[in-house]
Amino acid sequence: MQTEGGYNYPSDQILIGLSALSVIVTAIMWYAVCLSLLKVAALFMALEGTALLASAYTPVGLVPPQGNLWQKCRWFFLPQNGTTVTFDPRMYFGGLLCLFISFVATFAA
Repeated sequence: MQTEGGYNYPSDQILIGLSALSVIVTAIMWYAVCLSLLKVAALFMALEGTALLASAYTPVGLVPPQGNLWQKCRWFFLPQNGTTVTFDPRMYFGGLLCLFISFVATFAA
């Protein structure tokens, strides 16, 4: 998992996990609140757009600490100064499109 001199973040795997979480949250809300189909679609598109935007920028060159799982997970949320990132325009613009569609569907409902 080494590329460009550092750790390669699993942004695609993180996106798959966040997408699965979006489906689960949408299904729970649909069942618990009895939303209309248009509101369910708007909720899912908003959650999926947020997941895509969160996965669009990936840090490059940092190596997570060696240690237990807790230390590795905590390291992901600590600020890393001077970190370069890669940009995936497909995820970024796909996320913006999903958010735009969710806003339109919200106002149409």
